[in-house]
Amino acid sequence: MLTDFLIRIAVAGVLGGLIGIERQLRAKEAGLRTHILVGIGSAMFMIVSKYGFEDILNQSHVSFDPSRVAAQVVSGMGFLGAGTIIIQKQIVKGLTTAAGLWVTAAIGLVIGSGLYEIGVYGTVLTLLVLEVFRQISNRLIGHHHLIEVRLRPQSVPQVLIALQKMRIRPGHIKVSQKDDDEDKCELVMDVVLSPRQKIEALYEAIMSVDGIKRVDVN
Repeated sequence: MLTDFLIRIAVAGVLGGLIGIERQLRAKEAGLRTHILVGIGSAMFMIVSKYGFEDILNQSHVSFDPSRVAAQVVSGMGFLGAGTIIIQKQIVKGLTTAAGLWVTAAIGLVIGSGLYEIGVYGTVLTLLVLEVFRQISNRLIGHHHLIEVRLRPQSVPQVLIALQKMRIRPGHIKVSQKDDDEDKCELVMDVVLSPRQKIEALYEAIMSVDGIKRVDVN
């Protein structure tokens, strides 16, 4: 039985690591080590919840629900996932990584309970969603980019006109004045490029506007 427990913990760590590799390749907030630890920890909590209280439960005067230990992993992952969600320039980022950690915890719980097939199946589906569906989304919907431009205030309308000529409609626009220089401001835009549009063309269109100081594309 001890050998089986050790195998479960190792398998949960490996499966979590597979998801972590994909996240780290995308330079996300939670990478390989984080997902491995989540998988290992979830499996250990499930083992404790399922087998750790057998000696106490056998006593006639004891009555409680040990499954609450595993149940708390679900709510506890909410706090860990919230740490990967950040708001950058009023744009929410990290939701997919938080969901990946949540699924990794679920995989760890499944493996910890001994359901290897379900855990492997869940890992494969998660990788398909993260990688294959990402490519499908980029090809059918487009690429999502966050653009930060430092420019003169009078150049803001010209940048918007340049985007309009490329048939790009920003989803969110924020213009803020730089405190250290009244002649400079910062323009932050959330745009989606269609599969036929290239980020290089967008960069050149923005840089062609007079008064542009700096352009950052994420």
